[in-house]
Amino acid sequence: CEPHKLSLTDDEIQKSTEYERHQLDYTRSAIAFTIIALVIMVIGHLFAFYALRRPRYIIKRLVALLHFMSAACILVLNEVFVKTANHEKDNYDKDLNDSSFSYGYSYVFSWIVFVIFVLAGLTFLFTSHKKKAEYADGTEALEDEPMEIRR
Repeated sequence: CEPHKLSLTDDEIQKSTEYERHQLDYTRSAIAFTIIALVIMVIGHLFAFYALRRPRYIIKRLVALLHFMSAACILVLNEVFVKTANHEKDNYDKDLNDSSFSYGYSYVFSWIVFVIFVLAGLTFLFTSHKKKAEYADGTEALEDEPMEIRR
């Protein structure tokens, strides 16, 4: 194992092939979207736990949006993975004629996680309605109702 070099000097750019530049771009994209996805997932889970403790409809809608954004990042990461794998297959296939190619279990798991985030987003979205005052769980839920102030 060796670390990935994410930036090249001018001399290295001149010496590198187009394949290496594309590979570097795919690696940068994957790292950037991984960091973005992890941050959005952590924020989404924190807001989800808060929404379960204090059921406000606007917080649930925010959680739904964050889960949909996490799913979108996973979708982009899957596409970058497919493009990277196809790029490597096209360039390495000339050297390794008898090799086999498969995406592996991690690719299947990433699609399962994508579906789970979409379902979680839909769940929070469909449960994010205002509660009527007579069905409210407590005083916190009553705070969402309009108040009449009379003089």
